[in-house]
Amino acid sequence: RQAEALETAIVERRRVELERYASVGSFADSPSGSFRVWPLQLLFHNIGWYLVYEEDNVGRAEGLIRSERIDRLALRRSERGNRRSDEAHAAALARLRTLLHHSGGIYFGDNLDAQLRLCSPNIRVRARQLQTLRFCCQGWCFAFIREGLQRYPIEHTRFSMPLPGDSWWHHPKAPHVLEPGSPDDSHPYPVELDLPSWTVERDIDLRNWLFGFGAGIRIESPTALRQEHRQKLEAALAVYHHGA
Repeated sequence: RQAEALETAIVERRRVELERYASVGSFADSPSGSFRVWPLQLLFHNIGWYLVYEEDNVGRAEGLIRSERIDRLALRRSERGNRRSDEAHAAALARLRTLLHHSGGIYFGDNLDAQLRLCSPNIRVRARQLQTLRFCCQGWCFAFIREGLQRYPIEHTRFSMPLPGDSWWHHPKAPHVLEPGSPDDSHPYPVELDLPSWTVERDIDLRNWLFGFGAGIRIESPTALRQEHRQKLEAALAVYHHGA
């Protein structure tokens, strides 16, 4: 019933008041208590339904776009007296499409100005919001990664070219443009992704995907993510060491 009420609020462009349950899982920048938002879209992601909404930002035309699992929210009321124009709703949806495209997921950070810069019509302004993630792969790992052409924007993705003697097939539109490493390197296949800074710094989906390859990848940059990956591998090894 709550999902139906949210769908109605989306169609009727109504502002709603939500409350995030205090006992549910949360992250450092998760909202708390009651807050007013403009609901934009219901999305199924991974294993649950999410509400994507724009925060009601008094005094500004745009608000921060965020997402939250529906089962972590209580819809307290739909405000019949607060509706906005179709134009404002369409503009917010256009920003959402851009954020989804560049982020490769449903985490869009916690900085409105950064979101607006990524959605700027100026290509140079947009480019300054992207950070290059570079990592090198073992052969088995690279076989999976080079098949994932739809995970992140293809125009911001670069894959390794084959090593001499490699005979693996790749899609003709795949961006295999990077020079491979030495055949003696354990991780000779580089990959580069240009992603929003919030994705590189805090996105859980990126980490689940990237760290899920374990020792199959070696992160080159940025340094902070390289160190984070190393610490997680060392922590997992320590668990087994102490339990032996």
